[in-house]
Amino acid sequence: MKIVALLYPQMTLLDLVGPMQVWSFLPGAEIQYVWREKGPVITDCGLPVVATHDFSDAAAEPDVLFVGGGAYATLALLGQPDVLAFVAARGERAKWVTSVCTGSLILGAAGLLRGYQAACHWGAREQLSNFGAIPSGERVCIDRNRMSGGGITSGIDFGLTVAGQWAGQDVGKMLELIMEYAPEPPFGSGRPELADAATRARADALLAAAMAAPA
Repeated sequence: MKIVALLYPQMTLLDLVGPMQVWSFLPGAEIQYVWREKGPVITDCGLPVVATHDFSDAAAEPDVLFVGGGAYATLALLGQPDVLAFVAARGERAKWVTSVCTGSLILGAAGLLRGYQAACHWGAREQLSNFGAIPSGERVCIDRNRMSGGGITSGIDFGLTVAGQWAGQDVGKMLELIMEYAPEPPFGSGRPELADAATRARADALLAAAMAAPA
């Protein structure tokens, strides 16, 4: 299975690492990490990841196209024609078109989500309708061959769910066990409907600042 994963500066590291860690366990999986040029790409937490391929030599007909999200960096990509052209070309030929967090906005801007349900980080979910997509509040949303995860940590749920789709439920169960994935969130405020008003207000302010253009 050939997986093309888009990288870009200041993307959210966990959006990428969550599903890729799961999929790396699948026999025969080949993951190509792609950006404009090969080499280190700095993520939003300062840790670089390495682009193994560029737009010219990435698989033309991948089994899977994957796009992770971020904050302002993601919005900035929506105005970069070469990136959207690459995503559109690979997405039109891929068997599966996938994303986590605000990566679905990039898929939408590339014209790949018109008429499809898609998930996104709760702070940007409604923006999907600008691209003809149907916003979904699910943690993992599957609509035909479009698969998307919600915000950041949902990438692990997403990765496991998709692995189960590809390789069967028994494999999904095994990978969940291998990864010891049994989350116990310490505060129970991980979705907007679970958070108190003060926590939600602080989160809204932080997200607004993160989405704003750097000074």
